[in-house]
Amino acid sequence: MSITLDKIIEEVRQLPPDEQRQLREKLNAIVHSQPSEAELEDAFERELAAEGFISEAKPRITDFSPYRDYKPIEVSGQPISEMIIEERR
Repeated sequence: MSITLDKIIEEVRQLPPDEQRQLREKLNAIVHSQPSEAELEDAFERELAAEGFISEAKPRITDFSPYRDYKPIEVSGQPISEMIIEERR
């Protein structure tokens, strides 16, 4: 811990119980009022949509079951990546 934090903790220990409770309530309010990372990302996407950088801010995927059972389709012939490279030559 830093020296400053140690000093703060020592000062808090010297406070009367009622003031310690008030401090705890204020600290909890500060911690819980900060937005989560997901909330910040959602707000950023809404802002991008409002500015016209993206057409819409789609909701997050919460059900991943369709992706867990995903099985790629097997195709015959040359891989598409090789076809693209040949066409660009």
